[in-house]
Amino acid sequence: MKQIKNIIVATDFSITARNAYRYASALANTLNAGLTVVHIKEGLPNNEDQGLIRDIEQLIAEENSATPNIIERNVNIKILQGDPVMVLTELSNNTETDLIVIGTTGLSDVLAKIFGSVSIKVSNKARCPVILVPRDAKWEPIKNIMFASNYDSATKQVVQYITSFATAIQAKIHFVNIKKAHLSPEEKEKEWDQFIVEVESGLSHEKHTIYGDYPVDRLKKYSEKNNINLLAFVSKHRNFWENLMHESITENMALSVITPLMVMHIDDE
Repeated sequence: MKQIKNIIVATDFSITARNAYRYASALANTLNAGLTVVHIKEGLPNNEDQGLIRDIEQLIAEENSATPNIIERNVNIKILQGDPVMVLTELSNNTETDLIVIGTTGLSDVLAKIFGSVSIKVSNKARCPVILVPRDAKWEPIKNIMFASNYDSATKQVVQYITSFATAIQAKIHFVNIKKAHLSPEEKEKEWDQFIVEVESGLSHEKHTIYGDYPVDRLKKYSEKNNINLLAFVSKHRNFWENLMHESITENMALSVITPLMVMHIDDE
């Protein structure tokens, strides 16, 4: 796995974005990674950049004073122009961007599920992993990660990434395989050998399978029962029409839970 050296966190100064900054700062502290705060202006260019930088500096100072256990580090600030989804997607292509953290409101209305919020769109389009932080999520050390896949198998690269990430923060992984209810007993029996491709030596992990066509509620229950601190999903980059027609487990989870969610992509390699 590529070491996480720099984390990008987006802010629009909302309560949701401030909570995402708080989470990203604590995660950067855990990983000893750099942190860059990005604010994206959608209007015409103007001369407000210095004022925005001062506002972000004030946000950082307030959060540092409110969280004394966080080691103060230099935080980079970027003021960019354009559509937030396009700008963050472009940033994700930068070799210096290892992870993006963005807040999500957790809205569950029909329009949000169909068209997607900015955070959902970024997680679909980004070329690096994205962590979605719900507005009401509180930072806590990541001890249990639930890695769920609704594909026939996870790629070696994705499994290596999530296991290396767990190793770096000394977390346990719960591999949850999501399978259709109509699989035959023989197919059910052989699935795990395909799903768990490779794990780090000595990594604490366990395996579980969920069968059914609508597994979101069961994933939530498993998460609550096992004190999951971070959800991790494999997703595919999809165009607008595929997004419109595809019932995505990842998006439904992101719109309805309060546990932070990491989205990775099987077509990134």
